[in-house]
Order: sequence, then structure tokens, then C-alpha cells
Amino acid sequence: MPTKNAIENSRLLRCVDRIADLCGAAGIAMLIFITGALTYEAVARYFFHAPTQWTQDISVTMQIWFTYIGMAMVLKDGKMIRITAILGISPVWFRYACEGLALLIIFLFSLMATVKGWDVVADSIRLGRRQPTMLALPNWIAELPVVLGFALLTVQSFVEIVRLPFRGPPSISAESELDMADSQLAAEDTEGERA
Repeated sequence: MPTKNAIENSRLLRCVDRIADLCGAAGIAMLIFITGALTYEAVARYFFHAPTQWTQDISVTMQIWFTYIGMAMVLKDGKMIRITAILGISPVWFRYACEGLALLIIFLFSLMATVKGWDVVADSIRLGRRQPTMLALPNWIAELPVVLGFALLTVQSFVEIVRLPFRGPPSISAESELDMADSQLAAEDTEGERA
């Protein structure tokens, strides 16, 4: 039976985590590029009356890319949306079961999306489909991140399933969100008093 240290120090699992982190960093770089491109477009259009033809197509395509390739990092960091109303007051075994079920559903859905998505990409490449936009980019450029993103999410969800017995269920407190809101209000009141 593997130990917690063996699982956490596994090269394969750390490699999967590193890929997720690199994809997240690439997504941040794309977001910065999109911000710069849209700023450039606004300045070129409104101050110099010289709009670009590439900004919208490239920005939308990059938004698709960073959205999908970042999914694995979001799962790894435990930042997926959760409904914690019941989980916050549930016993540990129930949180374990819910976390395991959620990871299994993510794994199965991601696997299906990867397979079906690849069929769409292959058809687009085979048929030479193009986007009905100014640049007329090949469709597969905007379809490929869906396949890659769900493939990465499939692998990351499998890794999280392997880790679950050793890491345990997420610790969720029903009051933690209320405490966070109260502390933010208190901080705002303190800043208001200083001013």
C-alpha cells in the first residue's frame, strides 16, 4: 500500500501538476497579450482612425485557449465552483464521498469531451473549415484548445482521485464565507476611520 509521502512525491503526479501550472502561466500570458492587443486596437481606431483586422479574431481565439487550458490548474488548486451549504455541516465520510463522486464525474465527462472534441477537430482539418471572420483562420485553431483542455483535465482529475485517500476531503466550513465577509467589512471600517 503506497504511503502519503510516496503519492505526494511521485514524479508522475508532480509532472502532471507542473503541466497544469505551465498551462495556467501560459493562460496569464495570453490574457496580458489580449489586454495589450485590445488597448492597441482602441488607440489605433479612435485616435488614428486606423483599425486593425486581426485584433478581434486573435483575441477571441486566445480567450478560448486560456479558458480551456487553465481548467486543469483550477482543479489542481481546488478552485472549482462548489456548493458548500450542505458540505460545510456534513461529516467527513460524506465530504469524502462527494469529493470522490465529483472527481469521477469530472474525469468521465472530460474523457468524453476529449474523444468527441477530437472528432470535431479532425473533421475541421479534413474538410478545411474556416472561421467566417476577417482573418478566416482555420476552425481547428479554435477547436484544439477544447480537446487539449479536457485532456489535461482528464489527467488532472485522475491524479486528484489517486490523491484523495491520502489528502482527504476538502475542509469546508459553512461559517468561513461569512467570517470572510465580516473581516472585509471590518477592514473597510478601519480604513474609513483612518481617513
